[in-house]
Amino acid sequence: MERIKKEREYIRNEWFKDHVATVTEHGGVTFLDWSKPGTSFYSVRYIFSGSSLFITGDIGDAVFSLTWRATIESFEKVNLSYLMKKLSCSSRDRWNFNDEEAYRQLDEWLVESIRDLEDDEKSIMVVKDIHRDLRCSVFEYGNEAVFKHEAWRCYHEYEDTDGEEFEMISNFGRQLPNEFIAYHLGIQMANEQLKKVTE
Repeated sequence: MERIKKEREYIRNEWFKDHVATVTEHGGVTFLDWSKPGTSFYSVRYIFSGSSLFITGDIGDAVFSLTWRATIESFEKVNLSYLMKKLSCSSRDRWNFNDEEAYRQLDEWLVESIRDLEDDEKSIMVVKDIHRDLRCSVFEYGNEAVFKHEAWRCYHEYEDTDGEEFEMISNFGRQLPNEFIAYHLGIQMANEQLKKVTE
């Protein structure tokens, strides 16, 4: 969560610093152009139609299928994780894989697991083997899908493993790309700007 907060500030101050919101309506469809005048860098076009949100522009394309009528104002209180559950398709991968974060989380998991297992040497050896296998996967591939596959392979290969724990482990190193953070932030910034104009 801390990372997303930092990225939002970076996007606000670097990508969207001089962006201006322009709204046009065509037959019940609302177009919101969010861009810096005179340039297409980090420009985003949001298209609100019924319960669908279409996004296109310099930072990629995406479609969100919503459970409410899509309007600019309707995103004021929608949080990012909830919006991501509504993602139908995107030109970008849904997740990036951060090797350093995966290593950190794996090492933290190892230390906690050894502490929790106390003197159970057999289980500690299994945890160390899983840790070794997954670190090797990060080193060799550095890929979210491969890491997830390797985590579930370990779950099936080693005895006495916990499915819920491996659900958590399979998400180590996974990070939401900045483009999705920007899609969400852009609507909210544009809405703030448009509200000030009408006040």
